[in-house]
Amino acid sequence: MGVLRPGVENVDWTAGGDAPSGTTARTQAIDALTALVELEGIRQEYRMHVGDVPVMVWPGMHPDGRLDVSGLDAAVPDDRDAPAGW
Repeated sequence: MGVLRPGVENVDWTAGGDAPSGTTARTQAIDALTALVELEGIRQEYRMHVGDVPVMVWPGMHPDGRLDVSGLDAAVPDDRDAPAGW
């Protein structure tokens, strides 16, 4: 999982790991992405892989200030039981 900062050509891969299932990998990746977005801000492109699924994310904010990562639910399936990296 990483961030493509403005004016930079390469993604800065900031976190990753292995998990016993795709569902756990998905949860860990989304938690790490949420923490990174809270640190870096919403006006950037974030990239991550869960298992063999690559995802690009441009997160937004809810009107009440909460981070909106709801699009990840559709992009990263949560029904994989095999071990996966993120």
